[in-house]
Amino acid sequence: MINLLPDETKQEIRAARTNITLINYMIFLGLALVFLVLACSTTYLLLLNSEETNEKNAAANQSKITPYSSVETQANALTNSLLTAKNVLNQQVSYSNVIMGIAAVLPSGTVLNSLSLNSSTFGTPMTIQVHTSSADNEPKLKENFQKSPLFSNYSLQSIENNPSDSSGHPVTISIRITINKGVAQ
Repeated sequence: MINLLPDETKQEIRAARTNITLINYMIFLGLALVFLVLACSTTYLLLLNSEETNEKNAAANQSKITPYSSVETQANALTNSLLTAKNVLNQQVSYSNVIMGIAAVLPSGTVLNSLSLNSSTFGTPMTIQVHTSSADNEPKLKENFQKSPLFSNYSLQSIENNPSDSSGHPVTISIRITINKGVAQ
């Protein structure tokens, strides 16, 4: 078949086909745009409805927990009291542990002259006088105090012999030790 149409007509027919294709694309894009607007609007309305429902639920839950606010206040007060008690107990000084520690390191046949303990004696050097039957107990005394984790900084101050002492412990050994701070807890 021979195309006998003039060139001008051919160009107009091609332009008409191109216009129809463009119109089809524009209709498709218009429908897609309408679909997107409807989808966004529907989503927005669903979110608004969900927000209203959540606000109503939150208000209802808030009204349910209001009677328990006094219990919450009491629980917080109890928690604070327990923390305070824990801090006080952690700072508590157990003098019996120190006394038992001193008794454990004294060799047999030795006695203390006197012992004065207070919170300021922990971590500072203090002098202790030990009465014993013989000066030969000093090396054992030194060894026991140095091995104990409760005491540190052992130093011998003096050894005095009092033969007129009728108690059976005529030798007085003065030592200087430091009671470690951690032992009292």
